[in-house]
Amino acid sequence: MGKVTFSGHESFQCKSLWLKKGYDYLVNKKSFTDDDSVVALGVGKNMVSAIRFWLKSFGITEEGDKTTNFGDFLFQENGADPFIEDISTLWLLHYQLVKSEHATLYHLLFSGFHKTRNEFTKTQLLSYIKRHFAEEKTSGFVFNENTVSKDIDTFLKNYVAPQQQTNYEDFSTLLLPLNLIRRIDKVTFAFNDTSRASIHPLVFLYALKDVAADNKILEFDAILDLCRIFCLNTNDLYDIFEKLNQWNPAISFDNAAGEQLFTMNDGMDKMQILKHLYQDNF
Repeated sequence: MGKVTFSGHESFQCKSLWLKKGYDYLVNKKSFTDDDSVVALGVGKNMVSAIRFWLKSFGITEEGDKTTNFGDFLFQENGADPFIEDISTLWLLHYQLVKSEHATLYHLLFSGFHKTRNEFTKTQLLSYIKRHFAEEKTSGFVFNENTVSKDIDTFLKNYVAPQQQTNYEDFSTLLLPLNLIRRIDKVTFAFNDTSRASIHPLVFLYALKDVAADNKILEFDAILDLCRIFCLNTNDLYDIFEKLNQWNPAISFDNAAGEQLFTMNDGMDKMQILKHLYQDNF
């Protein structure tokens, strides 16, 4: 794990139009430190910082506020989905958020905590994180309960629909349509593997390619780690495998001799997968 970050969003969850707004701002050769950034972006000073934070967390920018290939693919002029109208874009952004680890909490929860339980309270999350860093002894990181607690609040606002319809802004949160985290009662939440939004098989293939890197074969344990990120159960997974194989027989899953291996001899890279996804070539 790289730098540990539990702040930077100023307690603002990511709003639906922030990524496009921030991307366009940078493409126009502007800087978030410019004196007129508040006026140019039409938000408060703290929100300027939050937009910058979320752009990097979602993999739209990298060090130095440079846009990434992924960000350009989505948001540039004539990009694949500049106004995030396709649910597949939200799934991709969710994956990028967990994978980038810039917002440390999201990687810890979907890739680690989700292995241990499906239902949870804020107190249990806080204890897990405190215990994790006590065991890991991450260099330069000092656990601060207040900071991590606020980060958990922001995490919940990103994924859980508000209980009262009093503020429209709360419903303009980017990731809410995924329905990945559901509220059980006032204090209990659950990773939602039943009524979450449906995921396109090519989104999962993109993630598989990303994890596999240059390898053509991926072991089942690594695939199960991805399932936890997307809140997929094994039935969902086998259904995705079947659809991918029907789409391209060079993509196969072998469950013979007690060894479960996913093989990709299709010759495509991640960006080609994305092009197929948005061209409806499935």
